[in-house]
Amino acid sequence: MSYEHLPNEYHVGHIRIRPNIVLAPMVGVTDSIFRRTILSLGGCGLVSSEMTNAASVSPKARARHNQLEFLPEERPITIQLSGNDPDLVANAAKQVEQIGADILDINCGCPSPKVTGGGHGSALLKDLCKMEQLIKAVIAAVQIPVTLKYRAGWDDNSLNYLDTARMAEAAGIKALALHPRTRAQLYTGLADWSRVAEVRQVVSIPVIGSGDVKDAHEALRRLEVYNASGIMIGRGAMENPWLFMQIAQLRRGETPFVPQPADKCEFLVRYLELMRTEIGERMALNKIKQLIGQFGVGLPGAAKLRESVHRSENSDIARAHIEAFFEPYMTTASAAV
Repeated sequence: MSYEHLPNEYHVGHIRIRPNIVLAPMVGVTDSIFRRTILSLGGCGLVSSEMTNAASVSPKARARHNQLEFLPEERPITIQLSGNDPDLVANAAKQVEQIGADILDINCGCPSPKVTGGGHGSALLKDLCKMEQLIKAVIAAVQIPVTLKYRAGWDDNSLNYLDTARMAEAAGIKALALHPRTRAQLYTGLADWSRVAEVRQVVSIPVIGSGDVKDAHEALRRLEVYNASGIMIGRGAMENPWLFMQIAQLRRGETPFVPQPADKCEFLVRYLELMRTEIGERMALNKIKQLIGQFGVGLPGAAKLRESVHRSENSDIARAHIEAFFEPYMTTASAAV
């Protein structure tokens, strides 16, 4: 079956996003190395920074982290900010524009108690007047397009995703990304994509759907059934970095690439070495420990791999555990050939 008839692009202001399959911002994951790794595999039309607190954007604060660093080959790129003080976020937005971001995204969807406890992320869904003030302040402060990522509501008793969408478009937001769970759900249950279709009916700006996309067929089915302008992939990219490429292949009517154990081992080792070279031993070890939890999903014996990597005292030991884990699978595959 071919999906070539489905739309393959959308515009955020003057910026064309093609293909319309994009990488979601993920704290601790979507740094420059991960973004470049995903882009190198193909099929991804837009990448995003990690969610960054607006208070961490000043030059002094940036000296302590690399969340806003990117290379020219990552364009177009979105920088995502969180915050609840309109003036603070607007000032941070100005600095993000000066850094050279193509798009600025406001996070009103993060469900983390640490974030919502400070009034950031999905906590703003409880106060749309405050969210509107923040959005208008940011849009007034910059020339680049501003987008909004949000959830369906705080809980099932306060589903305000349609009101949020209407307000955001009227305020000047150029595109919406809806994760159609509530904040109360966190990442449990299923994302109700019918809500994405509903939002598409009440606004004229692009609406990107996010949540539970872990399969190429499912991604394209959701584009078709729910009339989404695009698909945003988060945890699915950690489990299967080839997902974007697989979607592009399936769209063309081709048989999607199926990564073999050797491909998975090579990906992890290459990713680990890039991190060690660019960000140092300690951070590389921490990030491979974070990635391995999702990457191993579905692999027989993956729990043992995760445990071994998490116990590793340095990246050399982590690499040795990774290679030892995959070696029997590669031996079996070779024997079968």
